[in-house]
Amino acid sequence: MSRFYQHTEAFRQYHLAVGDGHQMSVEEWGNPTGLPVFVCHGGPGFGSCTSMVQFFNPDRYRVIFFSQRGCKGSTPHSIEHNTTQHLVHDIEMLRQHLGLEKILLAGGSWGATLALLYAITHPNAVKGLLLWATFLATESDYEWLYGADGAGAQFYPEAYSQFNPDQLKWEHLLSEYHTVLQGKDDIAAYHAAKQWLSWESLLLNAGTTFTLSLVERHQELSYAQIMLHYFTHRCFIAESEIADRAESLRAIPTWFIHGRHDLICRFSPVLSLSERMKARMLIIDGVGHSIQNSVYSEAILRAADLLQIKLDH
Repeated sequence: MSRFYQHTEAFRQYHLAVGDGHQMSVEEWGNPTGLPVFVCHGGPGFGSCTSMVQFFNPDRYRVIFFSQRGCKGSTPHSIEHNTTQHLVHDIEMLRQHLGLEKILLAGGSWGATLALLYAITHPNAVKGLLLWATFLATESDYEWLYGADGAGAQFYPEAYSQFNPDQLKWEHLLSEYHTVLQGKDDIAAYHAAKQWLSWESLLLNAGTTFTLSLVERHQELSYAQIMLHYFTHRCFIAESEIADRAESLRAIPTWFIHGRHDLICRFSPVLSLSERMKARMLIIDGVGHSIQNSVYSEAILRAADLLQIKLDH
């Protein structure tokens, strides 16, 4: 039977001013004196998902959720002053605001990217990393997601022809969506957002029907706008920036968890990264990107338990 931790409610909710007019939405759950874990959400653009609190023992963990700039409860919903470097800065501001010497970072997909980049920038502030469905933001990763020879296009050519009707190269495809989403034609922008999110959800759930929990059209538009803002700028990092710094993270206890059949985030380069970091790697066979799969979710919970035991002793 599945075992997930039960939490009552957040013991603290607030906004933190991080600069440039941005206010970061923060929630704290669990034990106020427990092992602090910052949970980095995916996207970019999605916003914090507090249901992930179920992975962390409420007696042992202080679970800190935050929405990145422009996302969900954070304000304003803007791409101005909104880059990866700003997000790394914001995590550091939050750590200092809370008076924490070291933190554990957890996150999946883009959240794992951000956690790794924070660890590269502030290695002495990181106790450990718990990462799943990791995205490394290289040219090959974008090709895998959006190119005609990528996994999605090869598995779902009918849907890909709707997503990319002009058969543009992936670089031009991203630019085209970005232009429409930032344009003044609201109808065209909403249609583009729907097309974009339909493609994302198809790959997320490997062909099964899925409705994103973004009930307002402006939320869908904001999510797509932020993601395209980041992806058209290649997430504001150099090619292979994470892989090139892998050895510098060896001293940080790290767990990687990855579905072998992930159509969004490639498994092979993450396996290579884990080996270079001398990290633990848990491979989930027969599973894709979505952690709604019970086996995937339980794997994250088990890894969180093991990391807590290791870091508290």
